[in-house]
Amino acid sequence: MERSKGELLDGMDKLSPAEPFPDDVFYKIFEIEDNVERTQYIEMMRMKAKLLKRAREFNNVLQAFMIDYQQKMRAVGNVTHFTEQRIELQCGPWRADDLGVFMQKFDKNGMPLKVMACSHPILPVEILKNVDTNEERVRLDYYKYGVWSSVTVNRDICADNNSIVKVLSKIGVEVTSDNAKYLVRYISDCIGMNPAKLEPKRSINRLGWSGNDFMPYAEDIVYDGDKEYDAVFQNIKCGGSFQIWKEHCSILRKNKIVRLAFAASLGSVLIEILRILPFVFHIWSGESGTGKTVAVMAGMSIWGNPKMGGLVKTMNTTKIGIMRSSAFLYSLPFAGDELQTMKDRWTTNFDQMIYQITEGIDRVRGRASGGVEDTKTWHNSFLFTGEEPITKTNSRGGSKNRVIEIEVEENLIQDGNRTVSVLTENYGHAGRNLVEYLQNMEHGSLRDEYKAYFEAMCKLDTTEKQAMAMSCILVADRILAEQIFTDEVPLSIDDVKQYLKSANEVDVAERAYQMVLNWVAKNPVRFQNPNGPDTTNKGEVWGRIDINEDRLDIPPVAVVNKDVLCEFLDKCGMDYAAVSKKWASKNRLIRNSQGKYVHNTKVYGIKANYLKINMEPDTDEEGFMDLEEQIDLPFN
Repeated sequence: MERSKGELLDGMDKLSPAEPFPDDVFYKIFEIEDNVERTQYIEMMRMKAKLLKRAREFNNVLQAFMIDYQQKMRAVGNVTHFTEQRIELQCGPWRADDLGVFMQKFDKNGMPLKVMACSHPILPVEILKNVDTNEERVRLDYYKYGVWSSVTVNRDICADNNSIVKVLSKIGVEVTSDNAKYLVRYISDCIGMNPAKLEPKRSINRLGWSGNDFMPYAEDIVYDGDKEYDAVFQNIKCGGSFQIWKEHCSILRKNKIVRLAFAASLGSVLIEILRILPFVFHIWSGESGTGKTVAVMAGMSIWGNPKMGGLVKTMNTTKIGIMRSSAFLYSLPFAGDELQTMKDRWTTNFDQMIYQITEGIDRVRGRASGGVEDTKTWHNSFLFTGEEPITKTNSRGGSKNRVIEIEVEENLIQDGNRTVSVLTENYGHAGRNLVEYLQNMEHGSLRDEYKAYFEAMCKLDTTEKQAMAMSCILVADRILAEQIFTDEVPLSIDDVKQYLKSANEVDVAERAYQMVLNWVAKNPVRFQNPNGPDTTNKGEVWGRIDINEDRLDIPPVAVVNKDVLCEFLDKCGMDYAAVSKKWASKNRLIRNSQGKYVHNTKVYGIKANYLKINMEPDTDEEGFMDLEEQIDLPFN
């Protein structure tokens, strides 16, 4: 039977010096809600102890009892009592109800103090453990302004007094430098005391493959991505009728370029499986209205709603924006419309962008708060449209290598408006089906299939990286024809070889050499004797053309001022030192008597440093050659 305060205090008067203070006297302290009343009760006990001449003993026992009580409360303790809380948690010494979160603490004299962790309901409801980094995040529910809200923060935020103020105060949680340490301890106690209820769940902040799981289709992985990518994530879903989508896309796929756009989109999820590098699929046309944007939308409708601003982005963005979006998509394709809209953000061409996105890894970036961010990676394809080629004549070989670039010369889609309407109402069913197919099959057989395409394509006049990208596309097309569009025959190498760049098109040294030949052909006057009787050259002299009149089967030689040639190549974005070794290996540079390629000689009486370049023309049936044919022939 519970005894009143008065009975307990009267009982102390009857204690003999040998009798210990009863536990009931101390337990009563924690039953008193009011602070003033509780303090008065403790002071009255002290007065009784003084009358018994046992004040020091009483204070020692009181302090020991407080410590013991706090330890017991941490082991058993209270539970959260918030109205409409999502989960009930053990919270140890904390009282957690609709009035807030607080606990009793005792000063060195054993006097009780009420410390407030938060003046409104708040509690951790979920622990998320990232499958990529193993880092944990905490989802907190908090009640403010009459509604429950939720926020997910990194675990280290909840463990640091300064960080928790900076992050949570911004969203309205009542945390300051005064109560931060208590809120940190309260959250830690709740997590530590509820290992079963708050067992970490596997989470991921991106899309695509994670082992044999694939987001967003994985059922046992929680999505925990940044809000800036919500527009993309929310559009990766099924909508409308699979049959309507399939019937309409079957008609679209009768155009080979549109069909390749579908394959480049599915090929994105094969990149990690096949262990190859990302690649770019670029459709361009100098005219608008050819349906190139709709073709990319059709390819993206495999995964979800391909509307603009969702799965298909405008390219009015930044370099960092592209890298971060690529890392978020990870395995799913990045689709960008009208590439030329971001041209001003890059120098003379898109080479740097191509190199960066097809490497599949971002550079190390620092955090504003110190340290460095986790390095972002991705394994996806890039589908672009534009009004011009993505690579230029002066593009480096590496950038041309990584791009499947197709010019549109006629309309790809006849009724673009109707197609857009169909695609934005019916979408996403094929993506889930294709991922399930890939999850349930032996990936080694896919790699063997890819290898067969790759080896056959390498025997053509192309490069390994071109063959790599197109082989991936062909494997994807075979899967689409087998699993979705079952009335089709898979594309063959003969069907697509026209879209592969030749080795010479990719070779920087070869392109530089052809550019020099064209440059000489366009400026014949600069290679004439300015003092000759019939000359029209009234300006600079760049060199001369040596033709063996007695041996027309011997190629003419362009003797070119070295500085002038280097300046021309530099303007074209090429470097003489980088291409000269390749020229020399093909005997396109003539050595002097000392075995060097620079000739210190006279041209029309002026001595300078010159390079002698073999112009290598082919002969016609009669063996006749003129200068223009000699220069233009390598381009035929």
